[in-house]
Amino acid sequence: MLRRGSKASERRRHLSDRLSCQQDQALSSSIYLLREIGPTGFLLREEEPENKDFRVFLGNPHVCNCSTFQKGGELCKHICWILLKKFKLPRNHESALQLGLMEGEISDLLRGIYRVQTPQKGTDDDNVHIEEDGYIKQKEIDSDDICPICQEALLEKKLPVTFCRFGCGNSIHIKCMKILANYQDTISNTSMLKCPLCRKEFAPLKLILEEFKNSSKLVTSAEKERLDKHLGIPCNNCKQFPIEGKCYKCTQCIEFHLCQECFDSCCHHCHPFTFREKRNQRWKSLEKRSDELVKYIDVKNEIEEKMPHFQEKQGFIGNVLTVGYSTSAIPALLMDKLYITH
Repeated sequence: MLRRGSKASERRRHLSDRLSCQQDQALSSSIYLLREIGPTGFLLREEEPENKDFRVFLGNPHVCNCSTFQKGGELCKHICWILLKKFKLPRNHESALQLGLMEGEISDLLRGIYRVQTPQKGTDDDNVHIEEDGYIKQKEIDSDDICPICQEALLEKKLPVTFCRFGCGNSIHIKCMKILANYQDTISNTSMLKCPLCRKEFAPLKLILEEFKNSSKLVTSAEKERLDKHLGIPCNNCKQFPIEGKCYKCTQCIEFHLCQECFDSCCHHCHPFTFREKRNQRWKSLEKRSDELVKYIDVKNEIEEKMPHFQEKQGFIGNVLTVGYSTSAIPALLMDKLYITH
């Protein structure tokens, strides 16, 4: 059902500088999906710099309760996040440019035309395997599986995960589930969390808190790799995997990346790019001009120093946690695909 309000203005055909800036912020911000409010409503939590919850409703026009949207009625980073991350629209897609969408366009989004398939909701009862501890066995994670809370690919991020123990067996980032746990505990004061995928019981709140505490002390396999290795990202031209050194990302194509050599060869010169030198950095805007001079515009390029698992330092704790290792509080995760050797 579409939101009521004044109709959106005439159709936009081109990505403006202002909207491009909002899209940059959406793709570089720490935003999490806490709850879906019907088919077109979404409750989001942003960690920094806002540290607030926001409600986004898609319709004609789109609506958000953030100050940016309330002041000007233009698309904000939260609406952009839903369009680009949740529904996987390319940045320059016509539906990503509009102040609102018609009912047919909303239906196309909901049917998932542009979306990478997330794990199936629910389980096949005939194939459910119950472990000795009484929990459902965790499903193997595939390359296209996405965390339903942060909308990032699980194998690309390679962060510690937990999984639904009483319903679907699908995996979710531990950090993301902790954020969702804080929200669910606030509104219902429950000791058992609900799965955002199958809506069945996910795991006891106490277990998620214990997993989160343990995971913050451990080192993932990704942390042992040099930061100039962009784990999980192949070059779409020469197929180098992962890309090492500078990594270039097309702003208009979905998941199109180039290594330095292929970018210099101008094999994909028709679209603008962003780039980063290390995987723990924000993407920088890159503007290539006709005279082949390249201008770099720093877009919040700060190292995530607050995240200890991204710091280059010695003296790591002996135990190693990957999306394929376990501790006493974190179940064994069968993810052989994560181990990349060179």
